[in-house]
Parts: sequence; C-alpha cells; structure tokens
Amino acid sequence: MRRLLVLTLLPSLLGVAGAAPARADIIERIIAKVNGEIITLTEFQERQIAAAQAARITPDQIGTFLRENNARLLQEAIDEILLVQKAEDAGLGLRPEYVDEVIEGIKKDNKIETEEQFQAALAQEGMSLDDLRANITKSMTQRMIIQRDIEPKISVSEEQMREEYENKKDTEFTRPATVTLQEISIPEDAGGMVLAQEIVKRARAGEDFPSLARTHSAAPTAENGGDLGEISQGDMSPDLEKVAFSLSVGEVSDPIRIGDGYRILKVVARTSESVVPFATAKNQIRSVMMASRFKDAYDAYIAEVREGADIELRVREVPLKLTGPVPEDTLFEGVDPFSMMGTGPAPSGLEPAGPAASSGGYGSPTGEGDEISTTPQAAPQRIVPGPPLDGEISTTPQASPERIAPADPSESPPESE
Repeated sequence: MRRLLVLTLLPSLLGVAGAAPARADIIERIIAKVNGEIITLTEFQERQIAAAQAARITPDQIGTFLRENNARLLQEAIDEILLVQKAEDAGLGLRPEYVDEVIEGIKKDNKIETEEQFQAALAQEGMSLDDLRANITKSMTQRMIIQRDIEPKISVSEEQMREEYENKKDTEFTRPATVTLQEISIPEDAGGMVLAQEIVKRARAGEDFPSLARTHSAAPTAENGGDLGEISQGDMSPDLEKVAFSLSVGEVSDPIRIGDGYRILKVVARTSESVVPFATAKNQIRSVMMASRFKDAYDAYIAEVREGADIELRVREVPLKLTGPVPEDTLFEGVDPFSMMGTGPAPSGLEPAGPAASSGGYGSPTGEGDEISTTPQAAPQRIVPGPPLDGEISTTPQASPERIAPADPSESPPESE
C-alpha cells in the first residue's frame, strides 16, 4: 500500500511578525459557508501558503500569484467540503483502525521510531494527532466518493487508444534520426583553412580527435574534447546538418566554412528515424486519455453537486470566478499577505476595505455570524516580508494544516462498517 506522507513546510522567504499581546479569545473571520460548514480565513491562508510553496513563488511574485489564484483556491476549498459531505450522505467513511494503519505508515516513511519523536514532529508541523487523523479522514473520504461516483464512468478502449496512436504517430511517437558529434573550431585569424586542413589530415590518419580539439579548437566544447553530444535531425543549422548526416560513424568531415572560421566534425554514433511501436506507447496513451476524461467527468460531477448546495460567500474575490452570492466586501488579507495586519502596503490597484487596514485586525464583519470565537492563543497568524533563505516559503504553525499527500488512485480504502 502506498503510504500517505506528511509534507513539511519549507525554509522561509517570509518571516513572522512579532507577537501581539495575549488575549482571552481570538475572533476568526469566516469567508464562506458550504451547507452550513464554514471556511475560515486562517484555513484559507494555509491553502494560499501551500500553493505558493508548490509553485516556488518568490516574495516579489506573491501579490500577483495570489490575486491570480485566490478564486481557484477558494473554489477548491469549497469543492473539497462538498465532496466530503457527499461521501457522508452516502454513508462512506473510514474505519478507525485504517487511519491507525496510515499513521503507522507515516511514521515508517519518516523514520519516526518513538512516540516522543512523533509528538515532536507533530509539534513542529503545528498540528495535533487529532488534526492529523482529521486530515487523513478528509483526504481519504474524498478519494472514496470519487472512486464510487466518477471513476466507474470513465474508460478507454483498445480501439480508442489505437486511433489516438495513429493520429499522433508522425509527431509524438516518431523519433528523428540523430548523430553524436565531436567538433573542432578554427578561427580565420588563428590558422584558418591551412590549420583546419592539417587537423583533418591528422585526424583521418588516426590521431586522437578529442586531443586535437583540446589543443586547437576555439569552441567552448574544447575542454570536453569537442563533444557536442547527440543531436536530432532538424536541430542543427542546415549547412552543418547536411554534412553531419552524410558522414558515416568514425568519419571526419572536410573543413566547413562557418562565419569567420572553419568547423570540423566527427561522427561518433548515429541512429535512424524510428517509430515507437503501439505496444510501447500504449500505457502512455491510456494515462493521458484517462486523465483528460477524468477531468471532464469530475468537472461535470462537481458542477452538479454545487448546483444543489447552499454556498454563501462572505468576501469578494479578485478576479471573481466563484459560485454563490457575493457581498460588497474584499478579502484583502487573502490577496496579499504583505498587507495583512497593517504590516505592509496593499498591492497596487487593491485597497483594503474597513478599519482592519489600519487597526491590524482581520477586518470588519459583513453581517451577523461572520465571526467565531476560537481557543485562546498568543496572537492571530501574521505574515510579513522576511529575509531570503533558499528561495522558499514558510509560515508559523497553523491549527490544522493540509499536509497529507493523496493516496494512489488505484487503491480503495476500506469503508467503515
């Protein structure tokens, strides 16, 4: 069984702001409700950070990246809740002992041998054992409803794969002829034709071509003995290609006039044009076709699920590509983490709305029920620009970060009895 892996946060390009004074309760912003189930601002920020990490976004790109991807990220968060709700309505669930097996697999994959090491790893990730169990359950429950309702609807026949192969045989499944070459470049002002002809004569007499290249060639490849590697037909200049593909293996060309000098080529190896057989290409074709058909089937399925759902958005996305009614408010904290909590400027063309822009809070509520109380903590999560470190992104520990890799689609987790 392919095990789920805990994905660790990467070293940071973003620092964390200094802690604010502790208070009894933290008010958490609700940004969406899905059939009564909420998505909080903190949860959405975790998703933003994970997306920025995956895309390896640099600090100067974060504002643009989030503005371009916020709508998609929020829609994905909504859709994941809908899938879990759909699975629960269908009576699908995981047995507790299966979750235990997955956790044991996580420990094994991460070489965690003691309970103390496991608890330390969870603490480093900013999550509890309950958080981990919940994430496993949610991820696998989504997998189960997809296996039940979507995957049985998609298939690819042998005839369809062969038709796809024939359509792409001349492009994707035809390998061009190649030559593996060595070269020597002689400039006009460093010996020109006279030296080039002398080198050709010596090479044809059996003198080591790489040694001649290291001694006489002005090309950057000289230190590697003139090695140009394998080159496909169509990837060289016409003048050189005509000569290269006319030579036999081991043959050395006459000097070829190129620019202000001469080029000498030696063919080390060559291959003829060939077509990848259908039997060899079959698995690749099936994978690509199944992925395309799965996407179409999933899109149709989730669109139907959305239509029957009560989705209420409490913020306005930029650009807006989401379902549900949208009030006149802005998720300015989510668009650019540099502008959160009053720690930095808002991105160009997007002005924070409400007193949060100057007060350092999460923003004004948009209506009754827009805030919830959470357990006491030192301060809400805050992100500000920090010094570059290894070109990656990190953040402070979150309440329930998404760090569970999806299971192999071919595996069907056991349902609860």
